[in-house]
Amino acid sequence: MKDTRNLVVICIIATVLAICGDYLLLLVVNSLRAGHPSSMSILTAGGLLGCLSLPLAYGFGFSALARIVRPAAKITAEMILYFGIGGAILGPIIHWMTWMTIRSALNLGTISSSPPMDAIVEQGGAPLLVWITAGVLLLILSILIALSGIRQPRAIPLWLALFNPIILNVLISILGSFSDVGRSYLVPMASNLAHLSFFLALFWCLRTGKVQQPENPEAVQTVS
Repeated sequence: MKDTRNLVVICIIATVLAICGDYLLLLVVNSLRAGHPSSMSILTAGGLLGCLSLPLAYGFGFSALARIVRPAAKITAEMILYFGIGGAILGPIIHWMTWMTIRSALNLGTISSSPPMDAIVEQGGAPLLVWITAGVLLLILSILIALSGIRQPRAIPLWLALFNPIILNVLISILGSFSDVGRSYLVPMASNLAHLSFFLALFWCLRTGKVQQPENPEAVQTVS
């Protein structure tokens, strides 16, 4: 149990760093939208933070979740692990593409006046395709998480299964859509904020014993 908790702690720290990276990128792009000068060093810091921390956030987080789910649902756990690895790959790719797009705009002195997510849709091409792919991946992971708490025997509490990243993502995006500040910052960061909320809830469940994990790794592999 302690090893699984440690994975979640690392994942939470990495997710917080990724959110800081998101914020720095958005700070630059929204400053440019407002016609204010911005710093390349802030952009670089934001880019590096996200690209380095996102693999740890998603990789460790979903690896820990797979460990918890495996005794009750081995196949579901394996799918969570593999799709989680997919998220650990796609996350930094999206962050890098966003970083490079903003860097190009900063060098050229041109930036879309639309909110960040609207600008991605308007731009289309590879960035939009990667975002759509990540959205599908998030949906599949969230369905697997929901099934882990709905099917008997339950691997995780029902409330945690329903407190999954896609539902949190939608709620945060709706909340952010009511203001320009929300559309400029909250909506683009919704995915990482949703994952942070879910991983914090998962840590609380581990800490309080709401979910159980065999101490013996071999036992995990043999329980179906």
